[in-house]
Amino acid sequence: MKKTLAVAAIVSSMGFVGSAAAANFAFHGDLDHRFQVYTNHADFLGNDHFKKGGLVNVDKDVNDSWGEVKYRLWSEMASDNKNVKGVYAIEIGGLEFGQSGSVGKSKGGLYSGDGVNIETRWAYLDMQVPGVADKMRLKTGLQPFNLNKYFWKETVMGVNLDGQVGNVGYYVGWERPYRVDAGSAGPDVGDVDAFVGKVSFSPMAKSKVGFFASYIGNDAEANAHNKIEATKWEIKKLKDTVDLGVYTMGLNGKFNINNLFFDGDFIYQGGSIDNATYVDQNGVTSPYHDFDISAFFAHVDVGAKIGATKITGTYMYASGDDDPNDDNIDAYIATDVDMGFSQVITEGHATTDDYFTERPYILDKGMHLFKLAADTKVSSKLKVGGALLYMMTAEDITYSNSAGQHFADDSVGTEVDAYVKYKLYPDVTLSMNAGYLFTGDAMDYFESDLNGSADEDIYTVGARLRYKF
Repeated sequence: MKKTLAVAAIVSSMGFVGSAAAANFAFHGDLDHRFQVYTNHADFLGNDHFKKGGLVNVDKDVNDSWGEVKYRLWSEMASDNKNVKGVYAIEIGGLEFGQSGSVGKSKGGLYSGDGVNIETRWAYLDMQVPGVADKMRLKTGLQPFNLNKYFWKETVMGVNLDGQVGNVGYYVGWERPYRVDAGSAGPDVGDVDAFVGKVSFSPMAKSKVGFFASYIGNDAEANAHNKIEATKWEIKKLKDTVDLGVYTMGLNGKFNINNLFFDGDFIYQGGSIDNATYVDQNGVTSPYHDFDISAFFAHVDVGAKIGATKITGTYMYASGDDDPNDDNIDAYIATDVDMGFSQVITEGHATTDDYFTERPYILDKGMHLFKLAADTKVSSKLKVGGALLYMMTAEDITYSNSAGQHFADDSVGTEVDAYVKYKLYPDVTLSMNAGYLFTGDAMDYFESDLNGSADEDIYTVGARLRYKF
């Protein structure tokens, strides 16, 4: 709080957006208290730190419970005519009850913010472009970024331009999520740059169609340490370790007809990752060479609203890779995302900073997801819901145990989820959730006893008290 007030005072004293009298100040907050009341195999929630035979212990119980707070406070400073606005936000993320030390060590504008205990979450200028009659705004700095929630939706450093011409909205920008100091690494080697664009329009009422494109690349020098790893399958994990040139194109559409709705995404990836070795999920390293990328992602929601109840059927597909030794990468790779479609596998539970994976796939093996969900608004204050999921990887997870037995399977399992939300006050919500995964045999890869058969189901129960203003 003191940090935010200090920044506001400094900005005011500098005469931000003219004089202080001509500026409008607003203060907002999201005060989130989260509790993992009970979970088995807490190591499973390792934040994409995949380890063969190391996440689920079948010889003893690994039960845990914890509480944490995640506070996001932000101020907006705008001119009277709203032509210029500055936004600054801080975040205390995942600060657990009884935890010693700080959370994270990195500083600066990395992927997803700077990662320290008191984190600069946003710091950007949002300005109407002078001399342009139509709506056209320039945003520069550390800002919320949403190209596509299955490909890249997070905070990022960038310069972005968005606007509207008639029925068509557009968005173009340059993002710099990772930088290498040229003074120590040589002439501008390893910087990660992204060039993005998006257009959308509404063909009918309550409907929208859009197209986006992205190119993410760097010029990392070839060396014997360049590698891509199946256990770190996300573009933000590659940074300057490989010569990266990935382009991604996608279509998305939302349609509402009476009480029926449809929401879909289709994404294709191409390009190359050069001068690298491919380390598979078992630690086996491929020969050092160039790789061509050809990967796909698809998602569709189809449903209906019947009175106060919404029923949604979901299918999701992310392509996977089955041979790290060939010259092709077939596995879809997201840049920086936070998925919440599952309470056990992803971030659908209360303590969202603790998860098995934030990605819409597992390892580099892709994903098939089938989900049926129902949500009911019982009253103006009470909402309940539940879901049934079946998940499998697009390609088999293959592995061996110490006895030399070889296994392969694609079944992640069947999951049952439930939640309840109740508004204590207009801005305060109390919620509880529970998820139980009947594990499929592919999850044996993560168990301590590698025998080709999943021996342990995974479950979690949580709650949260959230004040947003």
